[in-house]
Amino acid sequence: MAVRFLAIPLLAIPFLAGCGLPGAGVGVEGDLKLLYAPFSLTNPPKYWLYAKRPDHLGNKADIKANTLYWDDIGGHIALAMRPAIEPFELGRRTNIAILASPYLSFDWYKNASATPGDIELILGFRAQSEGNWGESDLGAGKPPMDHIIRLPIGVDADGVTGWQRDYFDLSSLHRRYWPNTDEINVRLVWIGIATTQEHRPDVAGVTYLSHILLSR
Repeated sequence: MAVRFLAIPLLAIPFLAGCGLPGAGVGVEGDLKLLYAPFSLTNPPKYWLYAKRPDHLGNKADIKANTLYWDDIGGHIALAMRPAIEPFELGRRTNIAILASPYLSFDWYKNASATPGDIELILGFRAQSEGNWGESDLGAGKPPMDHIIRLPIGVDADGVTGWQRDYFDLSSLHRRYWPNTDEINVRLVWIGIATTQEHRPDVAGVTYLSHILLSR
């Protein structure tokens, strides 16, 4: 597996803030593991939700005719995404201080028909001075965010084959676009996986994602 430490051009979008943050943070060891095992895509587990839900989730006899499905690619149990079928955004609410657990890594693979950037990883940040929140502070739904960064997957990896692992430093990433923000108060509140806006993927293109990890 190729491991890549990236500093690529990104799309950063200011967003209006709301109130409250979810109590969905990391454990005492400082790690939050995501997509390490399959879960129900029609009824995602706690903290996971669809900001834009696709129609094709297990309703096709041929599983690979779905927008999202789980597959085993070379020993990786991965989320398979076919963005040409329909747009989607699946994400997980979090509550993570970017200075406490600043490192984001994930594994990805794309088939021969997939094009770079078919899928984006969406990171939503919120500045908050108080440190204690409960699940009832927010309720259901996508959390309010101050800033959003979109990470197109595979855009600088033309010609690569096999599984790739990308690493990012969240605090450096945030500082790049919002250098005047006090990072002590910045939390990552949303990690989303979505179709790229204004992008035309090949109908046979599949991008696979697994092992999203936030760590110290």
